[in-house]
Amino acid sequence: MNVVLIEDEAIALRKLKKIIVEVAPETVFLAELESVFDAKNWFRQNSNLSIDLILSDIQLSDGLSFEIFESLNTHLPIIFTTAYNEYALRAFKLNGIDYLLKPIQKDELQQAFSKFMKTRTRYSNDQLIQLQQLIQQFKQPQKLAPSFISYAKDQLIPFTADTVVYFYTSNQLVYAVTEQREFVLNEILEEIEARLDPNIFFRANRQFIIQKRFIANAELYFNNRLIVHLKQKTPEKIVISREKAASFKEWLVG
Repeated sequence: MNVVLIEDEAIALRKLKKIIVEVAPETVFLAELESVFDAKNWFRQNSNLSIDLILSDIQLSDGLSFEIFESLNTHLPIIFTTAYNEYALRAFKLNGIDYLLKPIQKDELQQAFSKFMKTRTRYSNDQLIQLQQLIQQFKQPQKLAPSFISYAKDQLIPFTADTVVYFYTSNQLVYAVTEQREFVLNEILEEIEARLDPNIFFRANRQFIIQKRFIANAELYFNNRLIVHLKQKTPEKIVISREKAASFKEWLVG
């Protein structure tokens, strides 16, 4: 079985491959793609390859993976993966689309593969549009700022998203930084992003999610990229890719 993987989190990709090999040892991985931009190019350049199945994360570093399949008008079967909550998961399953909630469990992947092998379902553009509409519904701004809990020694420290200047990941740990202090979280950035108001927070790149009101300025960087400066010091430069620069500008003035 020839499979293409689309996933921008290295840890999640390794875990996914490990489970797939356990469930379907005969799998051949044709490609491991990290972004909408890379995936579009790869599919255009390899249109002659025989692909049986695609496993794709929905939220990638430079946009939603739906853009890949809509632009290429592909009808290949797709199993989507993401960190959206169980209510969204049920909604997607009602639309007949295989959809796995992260962290992915072996038995769930086994069921999805079994369904695929029995039906070889071809997903239509209509189904992709329905799925994208559902995603947007679950990304509507929340009335209350989502709450988080940080674990520090024997303490549980609650705080809300509106106090966070930026979230970032480093050395496989995820941090939330406020104007006063830094918190360690037991969530991955993708899970955090799914809970945030997209009008207020922006996924700058694989490492950073930033809040709009704490942005000081942005400057042009080589290769049509941007560097964003926050009102608070960050451990690394926040670089916006060429592919995300336009959406960042639109978000900033929105």
